[in-house]
Amino acid sequence: MIVTLDVFSGLPNPSWTLNEKEAGSLTERLAGKALPAASLAEDVLGYRGFVVMAASDDGAQKAALPEAFRVGGSLEGELVVPERLAASAIRREDADDAASWLLSTARGQVDDDLLSYVEGVIKDPDLQRKSPEDLKGPVPKEDDQDEQALAEARKAGLALAACLIANTPYNPGFWNVSSVQPYNNCYNYAMNWRSNTFAQPGRISGHPNSVMQCANVGTAANWDGCTTFCSGSNKNVALVVWPGRDYHWYRKHSEGFWGHKPGNTAARNTDNSGRLIGGALTPANCNRGPYTSFCGYRFSPTGMQVR
Repeated sequence: MIVTLDVFSGLPNPSWTLNEKEAGSLTERLAGKALPAASLAEDVLGYRGFVVMAASDDGAQKAALPEAFRVGGSLEGELVVPERLAASAIRREDADDAASWLLSTARGQVDDDLLSYVEGVIKDPDLQRKSPEDLKGPVPKEDDQDEQALAEARKAGLALAACLIANTPYNPGFWNVSSVQPYNNCYNYAMNWRSNTFAQPGRISGHPNSVMQCANVGTAANWDGCTTFCSGSNKNVALVVWPGRDYHWYRKHSEGFWGHKPGNTAARNTDNSGRLIGGALTPANCNRGPYTSFCGYRFSPTGMQVR
């Protein structure tokens, strides 16, 4: 069985393979239970559970478990059941117990700090939906950021075309279909370019980045064309970082609120507390779970491509 920890937004999620003994143990825990579909995910940034998939079509567990399902996270929705078996829905405590056990199989595959974070959320599922405590002091206003960026660009002697903000209407239906959603991430969504490659900042321009800090991710995006100054037709976007772990992007829509797409999950316009990201609530001060570093507002040129 192949296990994927659904936790990142920009980078690919960590995966590992259960050996025969571990697969047997998981089967004993979950056999005969109706389980959440693999495509079902909690609508938060951060830990969203585990996705388990059969590694082949001849496994001994095939008759007892679905070929793909999800374990852990706060889920409501479609359940899948093993073929030809009547099944009762898995209880929350059993799901959490199975998630904790799956986390133990990740040791050596996932570093200890990430394991500790996931363990904490499994113990307190509401942890990442609570208002963040890391945002202290005044947060930068969007207009202040824009004016400062323009001043810096002019100071550097850059020849700027007239700035035209061309934010597009909110259209989650484009992203939330089976042929698109699993293969495009927050960077695809923010730049409004479907590449089906789980796009990474700097990849299309030949300047990829592996350091998850604001300056590094921002520099990689600069090479792609997403900069801190506005020249020509652009979309408003914002970058945040889970320090040392991952990055996440938001895009502003013509309705005035912000949308985003955490990893391979559905596009949405709400934060981890379920609030619309609009008006006084912005990417700078909304609930972002573990993505505690706000890196600033940027401009994505209309028609910009990513890969």
